[in-house]
Amino acid sequence: MTRQLLKEVSKYKVLETRICDLDLRFSGLILKQMRKVASELRHKNIKFRPEYYYGTGWGCVDGSISIEIPFWFGNQTLREIEEELNFGGVENDSEILMALRHEIGHAILYAHRIYRDREWSRLFGNMKKVYRDYYVYNPWSKRHVRHLPDHYAQKHPDEDWAETFAVWLKPRSNWRHTYAKTPAIRKLEYVDAIMREIGHREPQNSKTDRDEPIEKVRMTVAEFYKLNLTSRVHNDDLYGYVDDIKAIFSYNGGRVNSYRDAWKFVHKCAPLIEEKVCRWIYYADRDKLRKHLSQIESVCRTYNLKIRQGEEVEKISELTVLLTYNIVYDIYS
Repeated sequence: MTRQLLKEVSKYKVLETRICDLDLRFSGLILKQMRKVASELRHKNIKFRPEYYYGTGWGCVDGSISIEIPFWFGNQTLREIEEELNFGGVENDSEILMALRHEIGHAILYAHRIYRDREWSRLFGNMKKVYRDYYVYNPWSKRHVRHLPDHYAQKHPDEDWAETFAVWLKPRSNWRHTYAKTPAIRKLEYVDAIMREIGHREPQNSKTDRDEPIEKVRMTVAEFYKLNLTSRVHNDDLYGYVDDIKAIFSYNGGRVNSYRDAWKFVHKCAPLIEEKVCRWIYYADRDKLRKHLSQIESVCRTYNLKIRQGEEVEKISELTVLLTYNIVYDIYS
């Protein structure tokens, strides 16, 4: 029970945190997939490696080698929030690899300035074509590969290249057979030829740039997902404790050695508080009271709350009043 409570309270803490204040590293699943794609590049004898950074979505900054990775891959709690609050859910292993190959396609195009090649323009189109979010596609087209959803290769010449590159890069994609009798094969053969020619070279362009990195995103995680956290708190008896407990164990500065962990204090005093509350409230439910105490302990642990030495009696009184209120509310609600 305590482990589950810690998990839930940790999720609330992340939701109320500004994205710029998240401490994120490339680790776990996203790092594993980055390394896998790097291995695919080595297998193709491609020297180029992009710069990765955390932002608010997938992307490659135009004209740079910088690839934006969604911040929700920064830790497990964020992934769970994305899975819960995004209609499409969090990307799985395969979808992450698809996105990485696609964005690397953009980055390598800019790094080697391949779009300046006349043959590239003939096959993929005019790079200066206006880029629009809305586009009309032909679902039966044989001129484009199929990789990301919604026939994304048909959106713009830049996307056409990135999608074609991704299909070519994917191990065992069998692209020669799959697209053998379609016009798209000429694009794939071009990718194969040009990468054999320049893949081992140093990039002409090593410009890095960042479009809305997390360091500049001031909104909270809840605001990013358009979640009314206040409403959620009021409608959830677990989250309802957070502000009350933070107020009881507020830290206003002082010598660190004058404080100790509040969760340890709550854990130690729980039997005493339980006995006193149940003695004075005839209909008190011990199981519910223990649940409330576990929730309080979890909040204290998650937020690293402290209690000043010498305030133990005062804090026991405050906790008893809070628990009495909640037990009475449970009885009569």
